[in-house]
Amino acid sequence: MLLNLTEEQIIQLAPDASSVKAGKGLATGTKWVLLEYSERAIWGHCQGSGRTPYQTVVDVKNIAFQCSCPSRKFPCKHGLGLLFLYASHSDLFREAEEPEWVTNWISKREEKAEKKERKAKTETPVDEAAQAKRQATRHRKVLNGIDDLQVWIKDLLRNGLLNVPERAYSLFDGIARRMVDAQASGLANRLRTIQEIDFYNDSWKYKLTDQLGKLYLLSESYKNLEKQSQEWQYEIRTQIGYPQAKEEVLAGEAITDQWMVLHKRSRKVNELNTETYWLYGRQSRRFAIYLNFITPGSLPEVNLVPGSVYEGELCFYKGVNALRALFKTSKLSNDAFTPTFCKDLEEATAHYREALQQNPFTEDLPILVENLRLAAKGNLLYLQDAHNKLIPVNVEDATRIDILSVTGGKPFSAFLLANDISWELNSIWYQSDYYFWRDERN
Repeated sequence: MLLNLTEEQIIQLAPDASSVKAGKGLATGTKWVLLEYSERAIWGHCQGSGRTPYQTVVDVKNIAFQCSCPSRKFPCKHGLGLLFLYASHSDLFREAEEPEWVTNWISKREEKAEKKERKAKTETPVDEAAQAKRQATRHRKVLNGIDDLQVWIKDLLRNGLLNVPERAYSLFDGIARRMVDAQASGLANRLRTIQEIDFYNDSWKYKLTDQLGKLYLLSESYKNLEKQSQEWQYEIRTQIGYPQAKEEVLAGEAITDQWMVLHKRSRKVNELNTETYWLYGRQSRRFAIYLNFITPGSLPEVNLVPGSVYEGELCFYKGVNALRALFKTSKLSNDAFTPTFCKDLEEATAHYREALQQNPFTEDLPILVENLRLAAKGNLLYLQDAHNKLIPVNVEDATRIDILSVTGGKPFSAFLLANDISWELNSIWYQSDYYFWRDERN
């Protein structure tokens, strides 16, 4: 077989539930007048209401779609239907030479990828004087913004925090906009995160003071940037909102491994869709985060399927225990594996404390733990290990019900994102099978 995707993994590629339903409706041999495959792709002709069948192809090496139908959804129902059909009835496909329309499409994709790689390697002359001037101007703007932020934080604490919940939006929105004007988008994002705290939950006081403390520490660190090590300078600048050029990242040392996709999260803000993928290296045992930024009308650079494994090279951004990375090379692999888990919550919390000591700005730390159960205590939900140690966990109600239906209340292994107040449960392994729940918010 070319690829071994489960139905759940294919569902994660769909743009919405209606596309999944329509795609499943096309996952039958009677809907297709042609079904073929090669080493690189599967393709077919789907008979629609018109005289001419739609030509649909899937690049199975990099999971990409192309269809002659007029749908604006990506992937369309025909691409999903073709994948659903191949996953369930691969015997209906016959091996064949690629027709010209398939070869041309894949060749253009490969040519585009090669062109992008050549561009990344091309050394374009840099006007160092102009660059230094721009950097100095931005540095002054950030410092001025930080001065205003620190005065704002001190005034907020001086006036007290009890009335923050009732005026959270107006309170944080203005200063967040000021940070955007100061070209400190990282500080603006932190302020918006504070603004989104659930102030109806009793834990809001802890979350607010924790976030304000980190915000002040970060702003003070930038004011003393030159006193920091080079690694910390990269970390602080990134946290403030300075970008690291892709070319610079890809020029760094690459880690070659088999990378399993642990989880995918989609967030849409002001028409920009951000896809976040958490990865885990089989040999390196290293976590990584890959980001896709998708503007309206554009297609994602990479389609990663949760639960799948990709062989390739990852280049990591500079910083203190940085997780964000870029693929230098990648291809889908059928060589599945199970990651290495912490044996209990004590080991997991020790790992979390160590990460915080190394970098106090650490948030959403990826952790894998085995032998867990969901446990309710009053209105709160916890993770419980074999030693009866408990830790608060954040799980959507629908996901909690799904987990209980899958496991029957028996122990499972989990991928978690750890934070100070509670940990977020995102995907599980039960009896060696991987389960993932769609994570989308606007």
